[in-house]
Amino acid sequence: MSYKIENIISKPEFSVKLLQYNDKDLNLINTSLFTPEENNYFTGFNSNKRKLEYYYTRILWQEFQKNEQILYNNIGRPFLESAFLSISHSRDIIVIGLNNSNNIGIDVEYFSPKINSIKHKFISKADEMLIDINDNIHLTVTWSIKEAVYKMENIPGLSFKDNIHVKIANNIGLVDVIKNDEIHSYLFNFIIRENYVITFCSFGDMHSKRSIDKI
Repeated sequence: MSYKIENIISKPEFSVKLLQYNDKDLNLINTSLFTPEENNYFTGFNSNKRKLEYYYTRILWQEFQKNEQILYNNIGRPFLESAFLSISHSRDIIVIGLNNSNNIGIDVEYFSPKINSIKHKFISKADEMLIDINDNIHLTVTWSIKEAVYKMENIPGLSFKDNIHVKIANNIGLVDVIKNDEIHSYLFNFIIRENYVITFCSFGDMHSKRSIDKI
């Protein structure tokens, strides 16, 4: 099957890789690379798109040369027993981030004018002061960062609109997560390509945790 793999970040403790595929014919999939458990997952998907995403995720995961199976918790989030990872996919792109020491959040999103029709779901009045809400790129980057933060934080009931706030400045996303009387702050990187954006952060990047002062 036809695909290309790119190294986005290559550091000893932290790496990000991207796969973009062309072939979408399920008959060309080599299921022999699956473990019995993975094959059960694969055959359990009703959607061809989900099958393709699952297959190409395994192809990309092999590039990390880490002899460990990706597991899933009871809500379907991927995890490893020995390290931290985050996975994202959009259309024909798969992105995986791996960190040996700290939790990680990663996301990939294609640019689309449809982002304007859903901005009310994730942009608060506070966010309107931090980004250009009339800029589709700003909106997509903000949505993508919030997706990645949600994966990284794993806080029940976390609201994209009310609990995650993003400021975009100098190609960096400054993020505050406000929940349960605490503020968690992060520094997010993003890479803008012609048609899509990749956003990523490791839990250790400018992470601070403080309580909200009570009056």
